[in-house]
Amino acid sequence: MKFSLLKLTLAISLIGIIFLLILSNILEPKLQSISEINTKDLNKKIKTKGQITNIKTYENFQILTISDSIKSINIILNKPLNLTRNQNLTITGTLNQYKNKLQIQAEKITLNHPASMT
Repeated sequence: MKFSLLKLTLAISLIGIIFLLILSNILEPKLQSISEINTKDLNKKIKTKGQITNIKTYENFQILTISDSIKSINIILNKPLNLTRNQNLTITGTLNQYKNKLQIQAEKITLNHPASMT
């Protein structure tokens, strides 16, 4: 009886952990403006949108600067993409800090129609 109860609790725990892992990959963070992003969001997944104002392309990565009407932030891409200035993007990624400046390590990039910017 004791062994069966142990198996049952272990099984329920594993199912719960698997469920949480799946759920964490499905749920997206709420959209926040660039001006709302701050150090309290460090190492958290965030979602924001803005217009590309600068692009620096290197051999293995790319740095985009996007801005809204108030503030700008750098976006780090693991591989260079064919993007141009003035394109409007929605970025989902992890917020980190480099040389005391906030930046987003991009995980998902969506190209927006210009009319969707607010």
